[in-house]
Amino acid sequence: MSVVIVLGLALAAAPQVDADAATSMVRASVASALEALEDPALQGQENLQKRYARLRAVSDRAFDWPAMAQRSLGAHWRDLDEAQRKRFVATFVELLADHYLRQIDRFSGKERVEYVGTEPNPEGVEVKMKIVTASREEVPIHFYVGPSQRVYDVSIEGVSIANHYRGSFDRILVNSDFEGLMKRLEQTLASRAAAL
Repeated sequence: MSVVIVLGLALAAAPQVDADAATSMVRASVASALEALEDPALQGQENLQKRYARLRAVSDRAFDWPAMAQRSLGAHWRDLDEAQRKRFVATFVELLADHYLRQIDRFSGKERVEYVGTEPNPEGVEVKMKIVTASREEVPIHFYVGPSQRVYDVSIEGVSIANHYRGSFDRILVNSDFEGLMKRLEQTLASRAAAL
């Protein structure tokens, strides 16, 4: 009986996120990203920066970057002062956005997006979709939307972005400190920028 009461209280205290609104936000964001990829004025290597700028604007509206950064740093977040947190968020956002914009940019336009449904979770709503490739391979992508109606995590083929980065950052921070982590992240960003 007490388990039922505790579960009921936990569910009542959980943030209420409208599943329809969350799905609409994800659908609109995905549609905007696909429009950018298909825009003839943004095609080709010579328009790469313009294409990235448009995709970045879409992602900035859809993603709760600070929440994603905090989740990715995990328990180490509480060890940082406010200035370090701001520095980490700014660098992490650039790193994450750059990585995923490059991934999105690889789409050929022959893929099909299918929405599978939603599922409530303790922190909001999970919006489930899949991308079906030209070769009929299905790539499940789940967007986790919080009370802000913005995405706080994404799972691609069952791998959470936050969990992936948290594991990487934990391995670095075992042998280094915050400055060592920031140096690694900044070097990664610099090498990616040089490759453009």
